[in-house]
Amino acid sequence: MLFDWADLSCASSLCYMTPERFSHLLQLYRNDGLSQPEWEELRTAILEGGFEEYWQKDFAAMWQGVLTEHDVIAAGKRKAVRRVLVRSTAVAAALMGFVLSIWLVKMRQQPDAGDSHRPQVARIAPGNINKAVLLLADGSRIALDSVHNGQIAQQGITRIIKGNGTVSLVAMAGPDEAGLYYNTIMTPRGGQYRVVLPDGSRVWLNSASSLRFPATFQGNERAVELTGEGYFEIEQNPHMPFIVNIRTPSGDGGRVNVLGTHFDIMAYPDEQTINTTLLQGAVAVSKGELVTRLMPGQQAAFDSVNHQLRVKQVDTLQATAWKNGLFEFDNTDLTAIMRQLSRWYDIEIVYRVQPDKAPLGGNISKNLDLADVLALLEASGTNHFKIEGKKVLVLP
Repeated sequence: MLFDWADLSCASSLCYMTPERFSHLLQLYRNDGLSQPEWEELRTAILEGGFEEYWQKDFAAMWQGVLTEHDVIAAGKRKAVRRVLVRSTAVAAALMGFVLSIWLVKMRQQPDAGDSHRPQVARIAPGNINKAVLLLADGSRIALDSVHNGQIAQQGITRIIKGNGTVSLVAMAGPDEAGLYYNTIMTPRGGQYRVVLPDGSRVWLNSASSLRFPATFQGNERAVELTGEGYFEIEQNPHMPFIVNIRTPSGDGGRVNVLGTHFDIMAYPDEQTINTTLLQGAVAVSKGELVTRLMPGQQAAFDSVNHQLRVKQVDTLQATAWKNGLFEFDNTDLTAIMRQLSRWYDIEIVYRVQPDKAPLGGNISKNLDLADVLALLEASGTNHFKIEGKKVLVLP
């Protein structure tokens, strides 16, 4: 009896995975036809093991195709396809990155007779999403990755509570007569953290970033200060708009006025532009006399060198990939990629040669060791890399 596997769903972990079902899911993946439940099912099967002979062979073939320049026919015209890391639909790209991380681990675990004669590659582990320091209004510092979960401080009517990778401010009932307390949470290079503000708004901080905020919001606005990069999900309050003041080493980096929305602000000092990317709702971005209002899917980029504010349509998944554990690139040059790696792995980049200018695209898991990420970049371009302590040398 023949079954139409397309009519079956085994999203539940209780489903029994057969070789036929696995092969069918793999074929859907090749054809960019996986639904979200099917993606989870395939991912679970790869994690649990037992089907390596199917996906490893398939992965090797796909990866070889990705790394080879080839021509395709599109709309009747020949179009050159540049080398890329991974480029496919969102589901296929996510699965490729996941399979890649498993493949690298398995390859590292396989014994080789010649291993004892090979030089050891320096290993630099990825950053930690639960690493930050909280600077309280009284000047005391709390290393959030070193204290137990629970209440860690109280300011007026507000309790400060630490959870796993999150610090929350919870206001108790009653008037706050003690005045405003301003706190700052700081993530180091290689760290990330999440803050739940007293109004319930949530902020995710990327590496080498900080957020200054009050223990309670008072007056006619809710104002915070950001350096580096943060992703915001703001609770609506039309009577008290939310304001993000952007701080840079040179001073004022502009401000973002919000009512209730989801957006990302990237304002690192080593980047030429300050980018505000809107996912949901509406925001007004201003820098001096320059003002613009964004719609979902748009990004405002303030060029501090040329003093220009430009708006364009962008892939919002790329702008927020860092929050979801990914490096995601789209026509990104190597120097921009290396700046991201520098912040996440806490390394210094030293260029011994002009870097490859060819744009790269795709995604890589942020959970990989640095050596594995550099191996992918080497396979995708013309530069080579060498790790020396906390430095990465970019070589010809």
